[in-house]
Amino acid sequence: MSHLRVACRHRFPTGFDLDVDFTTDERMIALFGPSGAGKTSILMAIAGFLSPESGRISWGDHVLFDSALSLSVAPDKRRLGVVFQDQRLFPHLSVEQNLRYGQRRRQGNGSAPAVERIIEVLDLGTMLGRRPDTLSGGEGQRLALGRALMSAPELLLMDEPVAAVDESRRGTILGYVDRIIHEWDLPTLYVSHHRAEVQRLADWVVALDGGRVVQEGDPEEVLGAAGLAGSNGEPVNLLRLVRPVRSSDGAWLACVPGTRGEVCVRLPHVDAPPSDPTYVQFAASDVMLARGEVVRLSARNRFPARIEELVPRHGHIFAALSVADQRLWAEVTNDAVRDLGMAPGVEVTCLVKTAALEVLE
Repeated sequence: MSHLRVACRHRFPTGFDLDVDFTTDERMIALFGPSGAGKTSILMAIAGFLSPESGRISWGDHVLFDSALSLSVAPDKRRLGVVFQDQRLFPHLSVEQNLRYGQRRRQGNGSAPAVERIIEVLDLGTMLGRRPDTLSGGEGQRLALGRALMSAPELLLMDEPVAAVDESRRGTILGYVDRIIHEWDLPTLYVSHHRAEVQRLADWVVALDGGRVVQEGDPEEVLGAAGLAGSNGEPVNLLRLVRPVRSSDGAWLACVPGTRGEVCVRLPHVDAPPSDPTYVQFAASDVMLARGEVVRLSARNRFPARIEELVPRHGHIFAALSVADQRLWAEVTNDAVRDLGMAPGVEVTCLVKTAALEVLE
């Protein structure tokens, strides 16, 4: 695996200062932080659309930028695939012509995935003759992903690819991103301010704020207690489920892998059969905790967990929970901590209403 090294400084006319230095050789890297943290600026510097005032950027053995050497490789020579928020498709070309345009940017760095396979994986077959202005946001983003793949990139850069997609379709696009990463084992830098997206996709997280790296590490570390302590928002849970099946009343159930007896979760209504695996998202405040026998409650979804730590923040307490090999958060009160004897190592039951779950695919 090639390593990515980014060490650069740049002062923008607005007064914003970017000053970052990080190195990683992980395959799926996420730049995570609030809007205005500097995530997109870093991506643009790696892609070659921003020349920092000073610093050095390299990918493996390729030096892409070095201010000391007055070196800045042109964007189309960097062997990178870039997927922008706004897609930047050619409006006068059809979907197929946009897709094949990526072939022109190949730099002799190996063959691109077969166009037929890209069309199949991204479900583009029914829209090849259409123009970009007839596509939905999700369809356009799938096309942008395919065009980037056609250039046979050594590194894929993705700038919040679901930001412009309807909330109901974001999980679908993330599913396509997942397919791409695993199908072609392509090193990827992914920009996002959504904790659940990063938790789902990343192997390594670089957390940014105010143009500086505030923390970096594996997702569990950065999005765990330390990440929560510096966050202004409520943590969002992402639970991976497997083997969806129909229940006797027609609803969909899916298993929490690794739990004793593989506990099933009842999913909210979905139009199509859930994928395997599928993901559900829900807020920490939607999780109730109980100890001992649980009877006569409306919450249908119940699964065992262990408290790993209790994190106080701004008058709230968040319990970090391990559910098999997954991490969840629950918001609890001081009274609940006292009355239930909550402490690290204590076994509890998580209860979540079906209506609180959002299926992301």
